Amino acid sequence: MAKILIAGIGGGKKNNNGEYNKATYEIDGKLYKDRTFISSVLEEHFNIDKTIHIGTTGSMWDNLYQHYCNKYSIEEDIEYYMSLSEQISTSSKDTNLSNLNIEKFNAIFEDKVIIKLTKYGLDETEIFENFNIIMDIDKYLNDGDEVYIDITHSFRSNAMWMFLVINYIKDVINKNIEIKMISYGMFELSGTNNGKTPIIDLNAFYKLLKWIKGAQSLKEYGNFYPLQELIEDQEVKKKMLNFSDAMNLNYIGSIKQSIQSLKRENIIAKIEKLEGPSKLLIPNIVKEFIKEFKDAEEDYEIQLKLAKWHYLQKRYAMSFININEAIKNYVSYSLKISIDNKDITSDWLFKTRRKMENDKRYKNSIDRKFDDKRYQPIKDLVNIFDTSRKVRNRIAHSDDVDSSAKNHIDNLENYCNKLERIMTKDNVRILEDFENEFNILKK
Repeated sequence: MAKILIAGIGGGKKNNNGEYNKATYEIDGKLYKDRTFISSVLEEHFNIDKTIHIGTTGSMWDNLYQHYCNKYSIEEDIEYYMSLSEQISTSSKDTNLSNLNIEKFNAIFEDKVIIKLTKYGLDETEIFENFNIIMDIDKYLNDGDEVYIDITHSFRSNAMWMFLVINYIKDVINKNIEIKMISYGMFELSGTNNGKTPIIDLNAFYKLLKWIKGAQSLKEYGNFYPLQELIEDQEVKKKMLNFSDAMNLNYIGSIKQSIQSLKRENIIAKIEKLEGPSKLLIPNIVKEFIKEFKDAEEDYEIQLKLAKWHYLQKRYAMSFININEAIKNYVSYSLKISIDNKDITSDWLFKTRRKMENDKRYKNSIDRKFDDKRYQPIKDLVNIFDTSRKVRNRIAHSDDVDSSAKNHIDNLENYCNKLERIMTKDNVRILEDFENEFNILKK
């Protein structure tokens, strides 16, 4: 495990004597006097093992070189120092990054100090080029490392870069590191703080970002997992984790139980009493979930709502699975077939479809007593079931025979909307009449 500091560095300001301005920094009640670089304070205060400096060709690399030569008792190469100074003094937004010999700098300090040169980021092209340059720092990080980030120096846009760095490290390269601090030397307070520049910790902004991403995950996917480390109330945490587990496993019984559990007044009251960002984010999302499923009592009603919810989140496989199960459960509910006899329900749907397509008796029976239009909901039901069954089987077996995936996805919303109109308690009588006429279950 290593402690890594990632710090921006700018051009610096010089006093009347041509020397870079210095400051007295204060952190955790301790003073560090006459420091040119805030990174030197952080390195000493936190016992940093490696520092990565990010800056442009106009940053104060010459002074940084001198500083680290003194720190590590390395003899200064005057010629190299002068070349750095010359390049910096003539640097502009158009200066080529290769003009500055940073390879020599990085080699001299043997991985203790690393320079990453970026462009000024004046347009979208340069911004994306800088992204590639900065994101290369992941090769210097290992699992277990503690990362400190400083946004004091360099351009104001550097703060944005640092937040990008944090998110990239945590969410993309997926390294198990810990962001210990995001520091900022607040020079603005020096004049009213006896000349002392306080170093403040902006890690709360990163935590807010985690809250927002966690809330988005909960809202869109029903996943509470990113929020579990942020919620302190153990009962709320347990209930929300149970809900997420049930949603991701698509266990209808557990989903019903979790929703009922969340409906209980004591849980809602606890959620509403959460402090900090959770107070603004969690209660409304939970209430929206409860509102969405509040009128769903039967399994098929919950599954149909889940099918539409998954579709809206572009989780198409889960949507088809729930459509298939919702239709079977609706038939079981309508014809009073035991929920455990799914094979009988599926068989009824298969035979009904074949009868409607091929059976002469069915076609001849549509007379004064039965109107074919009245059975249109059943036709739609068995056709959607047949499609969802085929898609579900292909999903289960990772089948790539069918190349009509886009057509199935395009039809999903229509299926959900149509089933909402068909699968009502009022339409149960239509299924009962059809079964009474043709006795499919008895056969």
